[in-house]
Amino acid sequence: MKNTNQKKIQIIFQKCNTAICILFKNKNGLSFILKSIIVLSIHLSIFSTISIHANEKLKIVVTTTDLKYLAEQIGGDKVEVESMIRGFDDPHFVMTRPDFLLKLNRANVFCMIGLDLEIGWVPLLLEQSRNSLIQKGQNGYCDASIGINILGKPTVSVDRSMGDLHIYGNPHYWLDPVNMIQMGFNILNNLSLVDPENESYYKSNFVKFRSRMTELVKSEMRKMQPYFGIKVAVFHQEFVYLAERFKFNSNLSIEERPGIPPSSRYLENVIKTMNAQGIKIILISPVNNPKYAEYVASKVNGAKVLVMPTSVGALPEAKTYEDCIQIMLQRIRDASE
Repeated sequence: MKNTNQKKIQIIFQKCNTAICILFKNKNGLSFILKSIIVLSIHLSIFSTISIHANEKLKIVVTTTDLKYLAEQIGGDKVEVESMIRGFDDPHFVMTRPDFLLKLNRANVFCMIGLDLEIGWVPLLLEQSRNSLIQKGQNGYCDASIGINILGKPTVSVDRSMGDLHIYGNPHYWLDPVNMIQMGFNILNNLSLVDPENESYYKSNFVKFRSRMTELVKSEMRKMQPYFGIKVAVFHQEFVYLAERFKFNSNLSIEERPGIPPSSRYLENVIKTMNAQGIKIILISPVNNPKYAEYVASKVNGAKVLVMPTSVGALPEAKTYEDCIQIMLQRIRDASE
């Protein structure tokens, strides 16, 4: 036992020494920052040693509320799940907080949407988390996009002039309930690897969740059938998976290039297209700036801007994933009347 404790202490001091070496390169505010980093380094080292043994429930950290909801359905009462962002936050652009590192350090499983959706903030956090369990390639690392049929893959070389275009395809795949089944299967695999004793429990929960998603698709397809082929405009191309599954057209985008405000000239072309094709519905999410959609709607007779709950908790009434899908499709149907 004595040797084991000595080894742990040595590891802690090695990590502290690394922090000290880094900070001596920048002496501004050294005293305060140095003490803070040493304390955090010690805390992270201790947590990474004991967290997997000291908790009765698996600790899962996910990037979005949709993944949180999904992990809770599969993990049940065997897990504690924390989302790093809220449902009305933009997962493309996240201001990281110090508590993110502590959450990741204590996690047994980490799960993200992938396809570079979180490229601007997740990789560095994982690197700094001092948690080997959740690094890429380990049993505690879950990329929910594995096995998904990805839409919108670029057919030409991508450069910055095209805006924030995702080189691996459109990452908003969770808006198709069929994809949620595959995402749940991915989480099931990771939970079974990390906690094999409860594998049968996780499998049972997954089967129940799969049945719910299957029934959700059947029910909503019946309701949407009279509206198959209806055309809508969108601000950002985040509804492509929802449209593909439930057979409406969302090809017209108010956003000229992803992440770049549209020009006046481009907006005028959108208005002409909507008037020519009789498009009366514009879909936006809570993270979108509504002014462009509202401007376009003001120039198209009878047009409506619909704010859609694209993630669990994006709107107060969207408390579950099923709520999100049902609310979005119902709003499209209501606006079509």
